[in-house]
Amino acid sequence: MLVWLSFGYSSASFSQQLVQGSVRDQEGNPLPGASLSLKDGRTAWHSDARGEFKITLNQDRYELRASYVGYEPASQIITVQPGMEFIDFVLEQRQFATDEVVITATRAGRSTPVSQVTRNRQEIERVYTGQDGGFLLEELSPSIVAYSESGTNFGNYAGIRLRGIDQTRINMTLNGVPLNDVIDQGVFFSNFTDFGNSIESVQIQRGVGTSANGTSSYAGSINFESISLLEAAPRAELQFTGGSFNTRRLSAEVATGKMENDASFYARYTHTLSDGFRRNTSTDSRSVFLSGALFKKRHTFKFTGFSGLSANGLAYAPVAISDIERDPRTNYISENDVDNFGQWMAQGQHIFAINRDWSLVNTAYYSGAGGDFPFGFEDDGVFTQINYPLFNDHYGLMSTINGSALDGNLRMHGGVHANVFLRRNIEQIVPDYANPYYEDRSRKNELSGFYKMAYQLGDLDFFADVQLRAVQLELEPDVDFLGFDPAIPQREWVFVNPKVGFTYTLNPELQVYASFGRSGREPTRFDILGSTQINAFNFMAVADLSQVSAEFVNDWEGGIRYNSGDVQLQANAFYMQFENEIAPIGEFIDEGFVQIYRNQESSYRLGAELDYEVRLLPSLRLRGNATWMRARISTYFSESLGVELDNVSPILTPEWNVQTTLEYRIFDGFNLALRTRYLSEAFMTLENDPEFVVPESLVADLRFEYRFYNEHSISVMFNNVLDNQYYTFGAPVELADGSFEPGYYVQPPRHIYATLHLRF
Repeated sequence: MLVWLSFGYSSASFSQQLVQGSVRDQEGNPLPGASLSLKDGRTAWHSDARGEFKITLNQDRYELRASYVGYEPASQIITVQPGMEFIDFVLEQRQFATDEVVITATRAGRSTPVSQVTRNRQEIERVYTGQDGGFLLEELSPSIVAYSESGTNFGNYAGIRLRGIDQTRINMTLNGVPLNDVIDQGVFFSNFTDFGNSIESVQIQRGVGTSANGTSSYAGSINFESISLLEAAPRAELQFTGGSFNTRRLSAEVATGKMENDASFYARYTHTLSDGFRRNTSTDSRSVFLSGALFKKRHTFKFTGFSGLSANGLAYAPVAISDIERDPRTNYISENDVDNFGQWMAQGQHIFAINRDWSLVNTAYYSGAGGDFPFGFEDDGVFTQINYPLFNDHYGLMSTINGSALDGNLRMHGGVHANVFLRRNIEQIVPDYANPYYEDRSRKNELSGFYKMAYQLGDLDFFADVQLRAVQLELEPDVDFLGFDPAIPQREWVFVNPKVGFTYTLNPELQVYASFGRSGREPTRFDILGSTQINAFNFMAVADLSQVSAEFVNDWEGGIRYNSGDVQLQANAFYMQFENEIAPIGEFIDEGFVQIYRNQESSYRLGAELDYEVRLLPSLRLRGNATWMRARISTYFSESLGVELDNVSPILTPEWNVQTTLEYRIFDGFNLALRTRYLSEAFMTLENDPEFVVPESLVADLRFEYRFYNEHSISVMFNNVLDNQYYTFGAPVELADGSFEPGYYVQPPRHIYATLHLRF
């Protein structure tokens, strides 16, 4: 390895060249945050607040490309020569409304004073091999921990936590349209697998962040942009993945590029199969993603849709450590419990370029989900299975406007969003599907609006953002099941969510920022019911509007952004102070597949985050992220102990979360990457019993990639090369004698996947 490093350094040092310049429009105005990349797309930079850049390149001849939302990209071919190269890119504004404008209103700009990372398609492809969306996000941002119920990162149910907070309190959107189930407020990528293949970019905001549509941006927000339809050339791709646990994936996609009739289309189909690591955790999933657009001078019409259907062997119950020691593949759930669940979405956008400075985006969407979720158990020696199907219908309209004034120094965005969400929850004894013994209905209405502005005064950028959300929730019980009408009143909430901050540009390479944001969030259906149904035991609590209160967070963020070309880093500090936080207590509802949450009077999270990429040598890069966090709940009354506990740590909130990836280009087209991830221990109960913790873990993964004929590639992933037994999720498990042991989802031992990627 040292020989290779020495050779790479000596051979490339002679061709190393410093390149600097600017990116401007035709009138000479700077374009801050413009993207700069090499033709192969594997290396990317951005212009600073003045539209300037300074980068180091190490090739004899290269093509550098500059692009900016709403402008035609430009490129220059440069030959290495002594001295510094100066490049001034002048971009021409597109003569039609672009599909990129769709996400502009709900995303933070590069100078917005919030904790954020934005990853483009090249950066996503660098780490994506078909894994579940949560495991992809874990590699792209600080403070994210993913877990898998099946013990693999391909298919089946998985989840994430951001700053120790679960995914029901993370806003997720596709082109600004909500992905969250707004009743339960979660997102499960197992319902639409291979999502990462159809994503042009993703922005992950940590903390309150900027206003977004849908579920409250509470722990953070994740904004996906669908694949760009502006490519000039048609293309087709095939991907084949195979590996451990009998995992197989076929993905095929085609894109027409922008045709002579100004239309463009994209389609992808994926089929994923896996046995899973834990027993009876197989996955059989299919997904389709479609998009199309018609580009005119001032109007663009765009359609985006997807549909996914999965059959997953269920494994939602953590396994006691004594059973794991006997057999790490143990799964308590019956082999007959296989779900059949799907999710789908269709969204249409009209983009209108009012003039050079203003654009209007109108969106209509429908999304739905539904299917079977069985729960089997032994009853007097007879196997009985209850099915818990649910069906969602989500209709929405939104309109956003983007504009600038005062020579571009004042940037403004605003929007309104109205939606209706309808839910049916059913319970039935298998196989008597025609006669359910229970059925309730829920309806949630929301009307929200936001306005955000940024004003640049010299080197200082001021930012302000306010959102108003009005929410109504109606819970309609099954009167026949109860035998009476409990007359449950309608729940109503109004949230005013303000954010303010500033960014100061000290020099072209360095920015500092600070911000404050406040956000409120309503409880989920499970938070209110504590069960799958409204029954004789909980109807009084469900009818009591004060039983579960809305939760609020005040979020202070501050940090620096540094980009010198060879070194890119963001360092951020945060303090999140919660009021009535709805926190998990480490216990589950009787059926076992959902945790119980309760209001906590006062709590906080504070910490520091680092995201970086460093060129150590011409062929050697180090990138990664790290989070240190201290989290506390001031007081908690433990019903199991009958005492009040002070200053306890929230569950599943590790103090340290550190990831590093070392990438080495052995020779042109052949890359090697070593990734390590360390998590410190985390409590699994609010009593903070040291016997019930998720232990610390260190995991290492090795990835090889070989590109051939310029376009095609084959990659091999050796995961958990140290063969450690580790966990990222845990909860107490009650044994047959009434005692409790720590329980976990076992993550997989050493395993391997290989992917062949063919581009035409």
